[in-house]
Amino acid sequence: MNTEQIKYGYFWVPGNELEDFVLSWKAKAGLREPNAIYLHHPVHSTLFLFYGEREKESEYLSKILDVPPKFTSVQWLVFENDAVTNGDTLTIGLGRSVAWESFQLKLAESMKPFIVKPIEYPNSWDGPFKKSYQDFGFPFVGNHWMPHVSIASLKNKSFIQEAIRTPIEINEINCGELALYRIEGETHTRIYAN
Repeated sequence: MNTEQIKYGYFWVPGNELEDFVLSWKAKAGLREPNAIYLHHPVHSTLFLFYGEREKESEYLSKILDVPPKFTSVQWLVFENDAVTNGDTLTIGLGRSVAWESFQLKLAESMKPFIVKPIEYPNSWDGPFKKSYQDFGFPFVGNHWMPHVSIASLKNKSFIQEAIRTPIEINEINCGELALYRIEGETHTRIYAN
């Protein structure tokens, strides 16, 4: 029997100030590039993506009972010539700790038996990205992972320069939650959050 293969994402979803800050910059970016990649995605940081089976969602949910570690800081982070989008991806970088690396690795390891196929990308991977992709079907597991919250992947370099010249004034960055999302095209449906 063929089962439906669904894309899922484990996300850290910020709250309060950080979410509002990201939404305000998404709105500004939308005025410049209304069809920019990631612009219409929910505010989140991706911990892990995988293809699984809808019938096993309750098992996926059981993997997010742990309380996540805290991020240490926030700063502007731009992925220039992003290998996934071919644009410059404007993000808020989240300062991670060894505890975050361990948390992500534990989550990815626990999901290995459920992965039905790797995430598809328009490029190939090298180095630690390739190893992670071979091990988990997702290239961003390990100490090369750079947690971030994406605003949009843009062609407008002047907008990106305007953004990164703006100070990030956020008092509380760790008021977020872990969530499991079902991803169907550009539609992200939250299944659960702790």
